[in-house]
Amino acid sequence: MKYFLFFLIVLFITGCLSSSKTPTNNTQKIMGINCNAKVANKGALLEIFLELDIERLYFATTLQGIKLSYQVKPNFESSQVLREDSIPTSNNFVQKKGNSFYLSFGMLKPSVMPSVMVLKIQDVENNQLLIKEINLGKSESPLPFVLKKTQGQVFDNFVSNQDTLILEGDDIPVYIYRIKQNFLPALPPMQVNNLSVSPNVSVDSFFTLPTNTDFVLKSNGLYFAQADTTSNKGLGFNILPPTFPKFVKVEDLIESLVYISTQEEINQLNSALNKKEALDQFWLQLGNNAENAKRMIKLYYQRVEYANRAFTTYKEGWKTDMGMIYIAFGAPQMSVKGNQQIWTYMLNAGNVKVTFAFVQKSNQFSEKHFELVRKPDYGAIWYETIEKWRLGLVAN
Repeated sequence: MKYFLFFLIVLFITGCLSSSKTPTNNTQKIMGINCNAKVANKGALLEIFLELDIERLYFATTLQGIKLSYQVKPNFESSQVLREDSIPTSNNFVQKKGNSFYLSFGMLKPSVMPSVMVLKIQDVENNQLLIKEINLGKSESPLPFVLKKTQGQVFDNFVSNQDTLILEGDDIPVYIYRIKQNFLPALPPMQVNNLSVSPNVSVDSFFTLPTNTDFVLKSNGLYFAQADTTSNKGLGFNILPPTFPKFVKVEDLIESLVYISTQEEINQLNSALNKKEALDQFWLQLGNNAENAKRMIKLYYQRVEYANRAFTTYKEGWKTDMGMIYIAFGAPQMSVKGNQQIWTYMLNAGNVKVTFAFVQKSNQFSEKHFELVRKPDYGAIWYETIEKWRLGLVAN
């Protein structure tokens, strides 16, 4: 056991150095639409669970203007279509919880397994399209358990400390590690030094849980669940407050200002007798007037919330490289090339093109871990963008 605890820590620190499996999807996409998917194998049937997060519909009650369809292929690049169909989006099939829409549908297991579902999510009002590749059957050996909520699937790397959970699978003990960590926010995109500094990661506590039994984890933090402690294979997930991905505590609202403020300003906000009043004054100074300040507050924290939902891995989404770029620059045009996501922005009225490349890296806690390819050349556009935030000039 001691050997594994050491192995767990070392693997986490070094795991980001090796590339993970290479996605084949190279279709052009637009951010602002996020989709998480789970596939349940039920013998001759497959049940597909979808979670849709669409910024335009945060305050809507229906999937208005959204069309869903899919094709099943032997692989993403194949021209052979095994099956295709549309997915109903009426209220009879869709549930709204928080800012997300949830739906599920069943289908006969394809004749070719493993295969791929090519899911198309079209926002006809904004002329946006998200194409998502969903694996139907995997060649690698899965874990002998899955993490679920008693009231539904777990789509993200995080669940609430009030959720009742279950490790559904074989009747075995599952070994749970709570990771002590203090993960820092992402470094600016032009910062190419000090990237190899390892975070302070250690095992805070260890316990076992039986499968197929309800439980609640009250302590927030990063957890790692395993069936075999002699391997590095397991499931990573975060336990977070029930309000997450939205921030409501003033301390969290202050901390997430790191990308557009100085450390001195954050220290002053945290040491203020009335933090909420000091934070309001901070935004009022940036916005120059109350109306613009309110607009900037809504825009900034809406991006923080979206980053938390879409990009949370072993740490909160706003702290990740993708979260940093999304918060500062907004929704990009995005394409996939091999194991990279390419984000493109047309800035300054479309006269300046900026491209950020994120490389998918191996990480035992999350399959969604991407790291930005940093370049000194990003310095000028970064400072220009942050200056727009500081002057209250960010438009959308």
